[in-house]
Amino acid sequence: MSDNDELTALIRDTFSRIWPSGDPDIANYLTPMVARFAQSDCRDSHFLDEFGSGDLGKVASRIWEAMLYGRFQDLGWNMASEDKGPDFMVDGRIYIEAVAAQPGDAAKGGLPQEWQDGGTSAAGMVPTDQMLLRWTSVIKAKRDGYLKCQEREAVDPNLPFVIAVNACRLGGDTHGIGGAPLAAMAVLPFGSPQAHVDVHTGQPLGGWHLSWQDTVLKANGEEIPTDSFLQEDYRCVSAIVGCSGFYVFPDDRDKFCGQPLSIGVQTGPLIGAQKGPPVRMAER
Repeated sequence: MSDNDELTALIRDTFSRIWPSGDPDIANYLTPMVARFAQSDCRDSHFLDEFGSGDLGKVASRIWEAMLYGRFQDLGWNMASEDKGPDFMVDGRIYIEAVAAQPGDAAKGGLPQEWQDGGTSAAGMVPTDQMLLRWTSVIKAKRDGYLKCQEREAVDPNLPFVIAVNACRLGGDTHGIGGAPLAAMAVLPFGSPQAHVDVHTGQPLGGWHLSWQDTVLKANGEEIPTDSFLQEDYRCVSAIVGCSGFYVFPDDRDKFCGQPLSIGVQTGPLIGAQKGPPVRMAER
């Protein structure tokens, strides 16, 4: 058996273990993508071990890295990677750190178990606040990790740093109730739709608009900021990339170069004070 055959067998075995009743089209779609990245110089020394572990969180993170790598390569961008810093360096001028948000333990404030099991929450509603908490958690963790890289002088602080979040494991869509992307709601104070209502007629006055929401509550009552892009201590984060899928149907693949990257890119308002080139990474 050749090395390529062994790699393909490992990838397919992992997919069959984590998705035993899954659609074979999904495995067929992802297998060459993962193999391409696994054979590149950009994957780290732990890639195959973590992918082959069968741990859903680790596998999701590794699939997301492979998706980003393939997407950017297909756009003609040069990709490089070093173990000591962020996951990718694009065209020698933009750092990208990839992360797959995890649903968490329902008993400890994660997404409701009914939602994780593929149903609805106890109230029959999309658990948007819990989703936002998962977004803010991974964004903060990756921001903190990047600051440590700066302290070790492992990165050039004058170059843009982008956090790419895949939210497939959270379920649902990439947007909140009011239509704002969750990627934006996690870093800017976009809340739910609201309107002033005439107490006599019950009709809204002046139309609907998004409320100001700069925090979201954890299960223990702690307030978690959702306006980090307005705060000085997040100046180092140039943009957030958000994606909610690992698979795109064949009829839609030409739209995104064969990748399910209906991406939202939210740039930080403070990026103008940074050095380095502007971040332009998606069509939307």
